[in-house]
Amino acid sequence: MNSRFALETAELVRAQKGDGEAGAFYRDVSRAFFTAHADISKREVIVPIAERFGISASDVETAWHERRFSPTVDAFIEDGHKVGVRGVPAMGWPNRRPIVGLMPPTELVLRLRNQAPERLRE
Repeated sequence: MNSRFALETAELVRAQKGDGEAGAFYRDVSRAFFTAHADISKREVIVPIAERFGISASDVETAWHERRFSPTVDAFIEDGHKVGVRGVPAMGWPNRRPIVGLMPPTELVLRLRNQAPERLRE
């Protein structure tokens, strides 16, 4: 499944509504994908989510057809590949290995603790 449509729409949300709303949009798209098993490459999935953030279907379609946010998404993908991201979800911090892939919360906590400085591991 290709998430390109969702990624470019998130940048449209960011441009019109700001970082906070873009983050909330990403959360809703992730929830649709990981919990509802929705195909986030489909307009019928992404457009209604964008509309909840005040972005019209026509704005989504126009931005997509113009490929307005394609360079931004290309740069994100390239940066991710440079630091070893090969899947989603992916989390990264300066000077640490990325954590990639969906996993149970207990496994995520274990990985984070293993990478944390000694004083933060407890």
